Amino acid sequence: MTPCRDADTFRRMARRLLRWLFPDPRRTGTVLKLALPVMGAMLVQAFINLFDTIIVGLLPREYSIAGQAGLGYTVILHWLIGGFASCIAVGTQAMTARRTGEKDPHGAGRVVFNSAMLGLVVGGAFTVLSVALAGPIFRLVTSNEQVLAQGVPYARARFAGILAMVGTLAFKAFFDGLGKTYYYLFVAIVMNLLNAILGIVLVFGVGPFPRLHVLGAGVAACLASYLGLFLMVGLALRPRFRKGFRIFRWSNLDPRVAASVLRLSIPSGVATVFVMTGFLLFFKWVGILDAAAAQDFRRGDASSIGGWLHAVLPFSVSREAFFDLLESRPPVYEAATKVIIDILSLSFLTCMGLGVATATLVSQNLGRDRPDEAESYGWTSVRIAAWFAGALGLFAILAPDAFMGLFSHDPEVIEAGRAPLRVIASGEVLLGFGLVLAQALFGAGATRFVMKVEILLHTLCLVPLSYVLGVALDFKLVGLWSSALLYIVALASVMTWKFRGGSWKRIRI
Repeated sequence: MTPCRDADTFRRMARRLLRWLFPDPRRTGTVLKLALPVMGAMLVQAFINLFDTIIVGLLPREYSIAGQAGLGYTVILHWLIGGFASCIAVGTQAMTARRTGEKDPHGAGRVVFNSAMLGLVVGGAFTVLSVALAGPIFRLVTSNEQVLAQGVPYARARFAGILAMVGTLAFKAFFDGLGKTYYYLFVAIVMNLLNAILGIVLVFGVGPFPRLHVLGAGVAACLASYLGLFLMVGLALRPRFRKGFRIFRWSNLDPRVAASVLRLSIPSGVATVFVMTGFLLFFKWVGILDAAAAQDFRRGDASSIGGWLHAVLPFSVSREAFFDLLESRPPVYEAATKVIIDILSLSFLTCMGLGVATATLVSQNLGRDRPDEAESYGWTSVRIAAWFAGALGLFAILAPDAFMGLFSHDPEVIEAGRAPLRVIASGEVLLGFGLVLAQALFGAGATRFVMKVEILLHTLCLVPLSYVLGVALDFKLVGLWSSALLYIVALASVMTWKFRGGSWKRIRI
């Protein structure tokens, strides 16, 4: 090959690489116009959990560490139960966007009305059951009495807001499907302002209000959730939506539409259950590590750490009382894991926000019979997500203590979380591929495929590997988070393969 041909080949390869690394400006603008409000709203909404972690971390140590661990379990349980009940949002968004692409506003209004009715029934039932069974549910995931004492009341308060969560997300899905993604951003900001004010007042007992400690954060989040539902319904009652889409009419009640919403949504709900169950078991393995760390001091031989400390103590104390004191060691690993999850949520929620926007663009373009354009928007969103998540991952690798210090001031927690944070941050760039493309496939109607993938990856990868690496082989948090890294790699690989295959372009909803 001549030098000239070599140079031409190199230039072509360089252009292809640049096209892949840097998304198309026109499509990037369209994606960001929809995605930025969603990303902003999800990040603001995540602030409820992050704010709870921060203010609970400011409480005295007897509340803060166990309280943060309890918050970690509650967030997963809340999304397991509330996420399953809220799965109707997936079908609502996909069908609303498809009807919008088909220029059928009344059809879109019929979709959201039936979705709201489903949300009222399903959300109400899940709220009552979860509040009543909060204690037994919590004991399934932890036996640490300190965590139970702080976590169960907080969980009850959060579970009481599930009805509001389901209704809010149903109307959010409708507006997202129309491309009005900025509506929920406004609602999320107002919700979080209320949550921040009430959280400070109720956690620390400002003025005439009682000092509720960890429970106060849960009560504030619950009240903020119902404010969000009230605002979303108010937006839907505006004349342009009430009349233009004919939303609030009993004639819209249609079992066939409701069945279509459920058919598209239930696989997403099942996937959510498996995802959250997998993370609950992941958290349970972390609890086993905390229990083992406390029990290390219980070994009776003089060579153990506990036996050695008891022998050299300069004051007299009974052996049993000394070990009881050591066994009350705060759940450091659980608190560190909660902090890592909060850090990852910045990338996770950003990628999910891009995914929601992508689901709308994919479904609308399929409704317009433009499948190639739908695919192009999917790859554009992936590139944006990869750049953002990759940058955050790099910062976490370079400055883990600074990131963890935002959520915890306890040196033990920061020490325990430093290495595992670096492990999982090394794969953060792949979150964009897995999460954005999964949402794109939801928008196209390929919900069963995503469900099957999540079930397989959690039952065959995350859950067993996290136990083997973290507990059985005793690599502790580094082993647990290494299994999470492998899960992210596998999810990104499978979703990329499916989206690139293009079979989703032929799905009718």
